[in-house]
Amino acid sequence: MSADLPLASRRILVVDDQASIRGLLHVALTEAGADVSTAANGADAIVMVGVSPPDLILLDLAMPGMTGWQVLEALKGSLKTAPIPVVLQTSAEDFASFDKARKLSVAAFVSKPFRLSEVVETCRRILGGARPLQGRPQPTPEEPAVEVRDSGDKVLSTGTLMDMAIRGAQVDLERPLSVGQRVTLVVRDGPHEGSHHDAEIRWITQVDGRYQHGLRFVQG
Repeated sequence: MSADLPLASRRILVVDDQASIRGLLHVALTEAGADVSTAANGADAIVMVGVSPPDLILLDLAMPGMTGWQVLEALKGSLKTAPIPVVLQTSAEDFASFDKARKLSVAAFVSKPFRLSEVVETCRRILGGARPLQGRPQPTPEEPAVEVRDSGDKVLSTGTLMDMAIRGAQVDLERPLSVGQRVTLVVRDGPHEGSHHDAEIRWITQVDGRYQHGLRFVQG
């Protein structure tokens, strides 16, 4: 039944200048239960959002004419559209992009090339209340505990798992590590209990005395 689908009856706007990507996302999100509309450029997207605000916007950054950043700034400049959660589609993985996205209240990133199952799961989490880039996980009874270890299996820090997908994770730790540091993420409980992931720390930000880290999983 459609009510059992992860995105049942949720309205999602996909904004991307590539027709092939719009088509793939439209099919995947529709199959997950969403009511999907698409826009090929930023100007059309802003008009569509103003007429009928969606529950979530999946927005490409690299578009000709009006870039994704410009679309974000326009959305955040209106009281009507500012609250709509935005997930960015991008191949940018530098700290400056993450920092700019947080300042513009972006909910999450999905990295290109992406897996459609990962996009659907990210949308599900965001619509459930998660805001990984803003330091807010999806509400759960208890966040899974994690350990971060070095190459010698020494525990560097402990904390909680805020978000995890195929390509990486976001964790909240008691102490800061170093950008570029190679570590092993060990999940102690929850759905991913016992899993080990070699990772590189890509960014760190401090929130209320805690240290949130973005990790990208690596091979070996």
